[in-house]
Amino acid sequence: MKWSNYIYIGLLLQLVFAASCYDEKDLKPSEVISSYSVPQGTHDYDDVIVDIYNQYGCYLLYKYTDKDTYWTPSGWMNGVLGEEGKSGYIVAPADEAYVGEQVRLIQDTWFASYSDEFLKEFLPVKIMLCADIDSVYMVWDFSSYPFKTVYQGVEVKAWYNYDNICVSYGSEAVTRMTKADTLAFQNKMNQIFIESMTEGKKSVPLKEFEEITNYSTSNINYLSAVELWKLGVPRSVSYNVSVDIDWKSFLLMMVCCSEEFLTRTPEYSSDWDYTMTNWDGLLNPVKDVNGLLKKRYDMVRNYFIENYNMDLQKIGNALKR
Repeated sequence: MKWSNYIYIGLLLQLVFAASCYDEKDLKPSEVISSYSVPQGTHDYDDVIVDIYNQYGCYLLYKYTDKDTYWTPSGWMNGVLGEEGKSGYIVAPADEAYVGEQVRLIQDTWFASYSDEFLKEFLPVKIMLCADIDSVYMVWDFSSYPFKTVYQGVEVKAWYNYDNICVSYGSEAVTRMTKADTLAFQNKMNQIFIESMTEGKKSVPLKEFEEITNYSTSNINYLSAVELWKLGVPRSVSYNVSVDIDWKSFLLMMVCCSEEFLTRTPEYSSDWDYTMTNWDGLLNPVKDVNGLLKKRYDMVRNYFIENYNMDLQKIGNALKR
């Protein structure tokens, strides 16, 4: 047998060996094999779910595996309660009896606020329809010595993880929603949607946006809010100033705050409050002394209007904060 034949056989054996050693944990995001499709049933709402997929390329799933929601390339994000637990989140799949109303809620309070072009570009791969969602976090238990950490959960209405957004109200609770519940849900969905866009790198800062602010300013991470505003930075997050955080902040202020709130003469101002409350009058010259915040705000707003037929500020205006 010729040496070339031995080489070909050797290569073939290596390929077979590599395939036999396949480990799904080593998959890259683009190689993850999906375990889902639509329709998942024969309910009337399944037709609506299929229409949404055909229009936007997004799966609304009420049947799914743990991997479908918790898996990421860097590990599993499911939370575990108790002393030996871990941070993350826990979901319970939606009750099929209420999925129809849940889907209508999503359409009316989330999708209806955005243009088709925007939804096609930025909706996640999957929307997990849930009955309940708990955020799991660590607390210290000082009731006995030695002190210990415990992981406990708190109910939330939506959660973002990697390629999916989990949405609550897939239960009897959807039939009891008040006007205040609906408004709170809408506000939460807008925030989670922006988080999924920016954290998932579907929306990234424009070069011109970055160039407006001098990110090499000395001690920029430790400057007061007033000093950051002079640079065109809307806020600090955990003593971390970056162009990505700024981009996300401008998106959030448009969908969470009214234009009147952002441009009025400030009624509140604090050097060390980095919450949305301190965005009161942020675009007013009283706070925006150099005009850089308004310049960056206009750039972001116009970008989405021109490219996706979407004025994000209209969402914040509708909430009338």
